[in-house]
Amino acid sequence: MATTLTEAALGLAVGSLVGWLLAVLTATVPTTGQVAQPVVLLSQTVPTVVLAPLLILWAGFGLTSKVIVVALTVFFPVLIAAASAIREVDAEHADMVAGLGGGRRHRLWLVRLPASVPGALSGLRIAATYAVGAAVVSEYLAGQSGIGVFIQRSRKAYAVDQIFVGIALIAALSGLFVLAIIGLRRALTPWQPPAARL
Repeated sequence: MATTLTEAALGLAVGSLVGWLLAVLTATVPTTGQVAQPVVLLSQTVPTVVLAPLLILWAGFGLTSKVIVVALTVFFPVLIAAASAIREVDAEHADMVAGLGGGRRHRLWLVRLPASVPGALSGLRIAATYAVGAAVVSEYLAGQSGIGVFIQRSRKAYAVDQIFVGIALIAALSGLFVLAIIGLRRALTPWQPPAARL
């Protein structure tokens, strides 16, 4: 469990950071968005389970390859949710900052980025449901420890009860990740009503 939890947590952190930064870049620089959007969408047409063997060959059999697999799986929901939140920011707030003498940088830091937090966290909550599964897939393909290795060994031993234990662990860890993201959203968006922070 410790191995899978580490891979999922690091991959979720890296993937969400990359997704959020790319969302800010594509939403604030239209040219970048037009170039990056087709590439990002194309990358999502290839299943992670197909890319995982290549990533493992390139990055090795250690922790790095597993984190990359998880990050590639989770960054897309964060990117889409955060970019949508930035683009749909209330124009009146941006106009108010501009009316008070604020430039483009001020509108970004004072309006756009704070407005992207709820959307990015919503995407992060969706991504959290995939993080543990992606880590398990990478372990299943080329791991030395973790829940994926446990399930693979149980399958070879025809230990069906242990396979169900592995599935239950995946569900439990995914649930813990989602609860952690909900708690983080409540802490970072105190201005939203409780129902909107679930």
